[in-house]
Amino acid sequence: MRRRTLNINEVEVSDKPVLYTCYGLGSCIGLFITDRTKGLSGAAHIPLPFSPDTGVFLGATQLIHELLNAMSALGSDLKSLRAKVAGGAHVYQSSSNIGEQNASIVLDKLVINKVYIAAKDVGGSISRTARFNSVTGELEISTSEKKTYYL
Repeated sequence: MRRRTLNINEVEVSDKPVLYTCYGLGSCIGLFITDRTKGLSGAAHIPLPFSPDTGVFLGATQLIHELLNAMSALGSDLKSLRAKVAGGAHVYQSSSNIGEQNASIVLDKLVINKVYIAAKDVGGSISRTARFNSVTGELEISTSEKKTYYL
């Protein structure tokens, strides 16, 4: 099985078995999608809820659009997609909770696009690393508190 680590702003889609990894999901979101009818999978490492006017980071809307378009280009019927979502923690001590906003936008965009949300682990105040196995659909979460669990 191929291993693919996604850095911030990266989107990946594959028709081969992949173990996707997103490290250090604080306020960022790791989004993992499968289309079992076509044998496709995809992932995105989403840093922000909205794209800023300047800077290098992309927003959730843009990255989800890119991911869904790539799945569609490989023949996926978007109504047959299943998503698992991790991250969106409140890790920065500021008045705006970027993690919560990020999780909310990602989940809303999935619902709008009729993507089934099979599992989610969002919010809280701790960082996570997420590993998604495209063959089994298992999402392994390990936290900064040295806990590991599966969705």
